Order: sequence, then C-alpha cells, then structure tokens
Amino acid sequence: MRQSVLEILRGSFLVQQGALRNWRLIFFFFFLAGVMISSSHNIDQKVMQISALNTEIQELKSQFAETRTQAMYMRLETEVKSKLSKRGFVSSVTPPTKIIIE
Repeated sequence: MRQSVLEILRGSFLVQQGALRNWRLIFFFFFLAGVMISSSHNIDQKVMQISALNTEIQELKSQFAETRTQAMYMRLETEVKSKLSKRGFVSSVTPPTKIIIE
C-alpha cells in the first residue's frame, strides 16, 4: 500500500511500461473537466440573461400601468372640458334631444 502511494506521488506510474492506458484516462478526465467548466459558464450566462429579461419585463409592466393610469385620467369628462375650454369650446347649455324615428 505504501509503495503504491509513493509511486503515485512520484509519478512513476506515468513512465512505466503500459502507461499509455493511464495517459488516456488522464486525458479523458481533463476533457470531461473542460466540458463541465464550459457547460457551467454557458449556464451562468443563460441565468444572467434570464435575470436581465425579467428585470426588463418588470420595467415594462410598471410603464404600462403608469400609461394606463394617465390614459384613464385623460378620458375623464372634467379633463376633456378643461382642455377644450383652453381652445375656446364651451359646454352646451341646452340638453341634447332624442330623435325617434317611426
């Protein structure tokens, strides 16, 4: 047991006869580690992109609510009267008549 640990620490298992199998295994592990690191970076990038899009969605929702509120106040009769009175229009003093066609 002690001898095999010393061989691993010295790296002699990499230069012995039949070490090609060990090198293949080491290269395979390095390849797998590279794939894991790459996929981890891709996932982090996607998470950050999703977070940015969610922030943008929240901003657009609040902008929509604000615009809807402004439109609601602009449609009020008192607002329309005040804006038209600035242009010279006045409210009618006679009520509208209903026309009935028989």
